[in-house]
Amino acid sequence: MLFTDEVKGMDELILKLEETDQDFGKIKVAVVGFIFDKNNQLILNRRGPGARDEVGMLQAIGGSVNKSDQDFRQALLRELKEEAGVNAEYKIGEFLGAQLDGKTDRDSGEYINWIILGYKVFLVSGEVENMEPDRSIGFERGNLDSFDESEVSVVAYNFISMMRES
Repeated sequence: MLFTDEVKGMDELILKLEETDQDFGKIKVAVVGFIFDKNNQLILNRRGPGARDEVGMLQAIGGSVNKSDQDFRQALLRELKEEAGVNAEYKIGEFLGAQLDGKTDRDSGEYINWIILGYKVFLVSGEVENMEPDRSIGFERGNLDSFDESEVSVVAYNFISMMRES
């Protein structure tokens, strides 16, 4: 983990990254939510053939932070609605931490350091819906211990391992 104390927006994130004395090069920021239902089952997304990367892997729900997002929690709420539906009510809970995930962009060929901000999310009412059938096969549920490392993206598995330990 890069850090586990929550930052609210880009200005705070940049200050936090400057504290590390690392040169991150080009960065982009994404938010991911680990949704727990009323039975404390974790809901993960199985990446489909149209996904940018990690096709077939299980992953938390989320995506890139946009310039129009007020803060990181608002960005996550927007992503939850875009990917898991507007007919559910979500409560964003605890900030889990920030991870670094460097990848070469498939379009530009440029290396980008993704800062992934993870949160616990609670499904208050309604049900998740697959809003991106071209990029998602669907959702799978289980307790924290039921997800195998070989089926979960590295970033998601790191967050899951962290939640198992707490």
